Amino acid sequence: MSDVYLCVHCCAHVIIGKPLFSPLSPSPAHLTNMDTSELFDDRKSDVNAPPSYDAVPTSALSTDYLQCRPPSIFSRQRIKQTRTTVLSLIRDMVSAPDFTPSSVVPIVDACAASLPAAEFTNLLQTSNIEGHTALYWAIVNNRREALVAFFRFIPKYTSTSYSDLRLACMATSDHALFMNLKLYAVANNRDEPLKRSLGCPPDEIEVHGGNSQNQFTVDMQIRMFQKRLRIAQKMVVEFVAKGRIWFLLFDMGHEAKWHIKLCLCQHSLPARPNAVLLIQAQNGQHEVLKIGFPLEADKSLAPEEYITFYIRTCTSIDATLGDWLMYNDTIYTDSDGTLHAKLEVTLP
Repeated sequence: MSDVYLCVHCCAHVIIGKPLFSPLSPSPAHLTNMDTSELFDDRKSDVNAPPSYDAVPTSALSTDYLQCRPPSIFSRQRIKQTRTTVLSLIRDMVSAPDFTPSSVVPIVDACAASLPAAEFTNLLQTSNIEGHTALYWAIVNNRREALVAFFRFIPKYTSTSYSDLRLACMATSDHALFMNLKLYAVANNRDEPLKRSLGCPPDEIEVHGGNSQNQFTVDMQIRMFQKRLRIAQKMVVEFVAKGRIWFLLFDMGHEAKWHIKLCLCQHSLPARPNAVLLIQAQNGQHEVLKIGFPLEADKSLAPEEYITFYIRTCTSIDATLGDWLMYNDTIYTDSDGTLHAKLEVTLP
């Protein structure tokens, strides 16, 4: 059987009677049909499909550059050669300086058609580009069109790509993308199923700059706060700010009192935050509840893996919440059980 060459200049080409750019398996539910202009809008979860592609120059993907045989007669050598070619194309797409957004969709579709679906999905989620995945470099180098195109062929994250996506959002301090891709779920493996069971709407966590470059604020609306905390007895709120992934942990301390802890996630660099949590009273007659996070002088907050490398570090800064969390008619949640709070942080 003669070779069938891939050509992005002619949409009528077919492989084994199927369209060259046929749809593959669905992408993650929260990214289905998402275009590049709205991927980073946290208010939207389902938007229009990616824009149609333009013609690609012959130099980008020539008939001599990428060829495909029916999967049934792929030799191991040809699969290896095709995989190498596809990886080279993907690498250029996420890192080459002469990036052309309009060429992304046809090239990605051609690459996907040249390999078995599982093989292409695995290639996108393997750390094969300078120790990271293609997804990581698409975020770090701001190749949003490529990121959207890749997600069309990823029905489910692997642990490697999940971790890499979190690292990319941390490197770019992109909290909006972190929330949009629901990467916070890695720390909420118990809370997310509970929220689904309760029919709980998504929490709203927004990060804003402060009055100076060393400040930031985190506005939080935590849905069904009391109910979730009473059932799970623990809750984590993650956010990205100043090149780090932080989290607040609500739980019952060893002394049988409710605590809140400010911590840094894995791979985040140490910091010395001066932080205060402001919880809004909902009846209009009480002042804001202020909860400070005392940090010892000359001591820094660090993730657990850094504790053995840095002296004078701690893994969390603890504060006491009190037992108002258990009150049925507490003034610190609204009629829907939502907690409205703001974290103010200053870094030296």
